[in-house]
Amino acid sequence: MSNLDFMSKFKPETLCIKEFEHWIVCIREKQATLGDAVILLKRETPSVANMTPEEGAEFPKVIKWYEDVCTKKFGAVKFNYIIMMMKDYFVHYHAFPRYDKNINLFGIEWKDNDWPGAINFKEGIILEKEKLNEIKNYMTD
Repeated sequence: MSNLDFMSKFKPETLCIKEFEHWIVCIREKQATLGDAVILLKRETPSVANMTPEEGAEFPKVIKWYEDVCTKKFGAVKFNYIIMMMKDYFVHYHAFPRYDKNINLFGIEWKDNDWPGAINFKEGIILEKEKLNEIKNYMTD
């Protein structure tokens, strides 16, 4: 990973699930639903309109990988993506797998409390480093 200080809040050095040429997928410390992630552009820019054609072209590949993993590993049935950039002024997407039933994994019963409505990503479970690593490793097996 190159100089990514601008995104240090999301701890890519420890929370990275997968790195692509232009994007990094990091697990979120607060899990509103199992597998929540942040998809970060590896270049600091304040607007989606500033993405290069190469960055834009790679994004669907990133989403496909993420959705395939969450569907196969956790049973996700839908996905919500939020790009607000109100506090963090660089391109990144919050990604939320959605579930129509409870999931029991990693010693936790995961319930999508907002199903089938819009995700409330301010709610969630703040996980310890060990539990995040367990989920992260499971996603990359």
